[in-house]
Amino acid sequence: MLCCCLLLTACTVTVDEPEVTPEEYEKSLDTTNIPMPIDDALYVEQPKKESIIEKLSDIFQLDWLNRKEIDAQDIQYIALGDSLTDGVGDEYTRQGYTERLVERLEKWPAVASITLDNRGKRGRRSEQLLQLLEKGHYDKELAVANLVTITMGGNDVMKIVKSDIFSLKKEMFDQERANFKNNYEQIITQIRARNAEVPLILIGFYNPFSIVVDETTPFEEIIVEWNNDIMELALQDEQACFVPVMDLFHTNENLVYHTDFFHPNAKGYERMTERIVTAMEACNIEAMTDGLIGFEE
Repeated sequence: MLCCCLLLTACTVTVDEPEVTPEEYEKSLDTTNIPMPIDDALYVEQPKKESIIEKLSDIFQLDWLNRKEIDAQDIQYIALGDSLTDGVGDEYTRQGYTERLVERLEKWPAVASITLDNRGKRGRRSEQLLQLLEKGHYDKELAVANLVTITMGGNDVMKIVKSDIFSLKKEMFDQERANFKNNYEQIITQIRARNAEVPLILIGFYNPFSIVVDETTPFEEIIVEWNNDIMELALQDEQACFVPVMDLFHTNENLVYHTDFFHPNAKGYERMTERIVTAMEACNIEAMTDGLIGFEE
């Protein structure tokens, strides 16, 4: 039997390896791009970090970009009264102090928007406004109002002046003053019957004759007394605030009168608005409305 034996002898095979640079070697050790197995039981998603705006909005309950509270409310504002509320003399036709007051109020973070319902009418007297209220003209508006302003008194005085301008006596004004105070008190009563909590901003009036008559007249004393009656009514109501404006129109040095020298011009209404804001802050309107109404500092 022929046997073939294959004898394998040890041999060495040499393979030429390419040279590797140190940089390439270090790169070969980088395992960051190698996908690693994920243990679902151990994997926890990291929470998304809040931005500073989101954090502040959550803390202060503000829409921080718009400077509004998240639950900011719409304000219903009804303005009652005479030509001062109507805005007669305002060359910019911004309804006198009313639109300017809205502009200031809308900066407050708790206020989303303000709907202005201006019911002022030139020549209106206290007994006329009272009759409208008694007939229910503003029942729905007052029931939902968040703010009410009133200007009244100037036309009550002018009614006496027009009746007998050449024979005016203070007693005539004193008699009408009692009627005016009673009318104004009933106006407040009518409003309160429809809305017990709405803030009432009772704005005084001024002596328009102070810049056209050089000599001393009894009008200054008369206007002061009538304004004091309005202030007294405001003090009797915890949700009311009196705004004196007589000193703003004592002279025309600041050019606050319209060309009729009777009504304010735009600058005069600007000054009225500033005085209203100051008075409302002094009355603590923010506390009066539980933070709903205020003024941005």
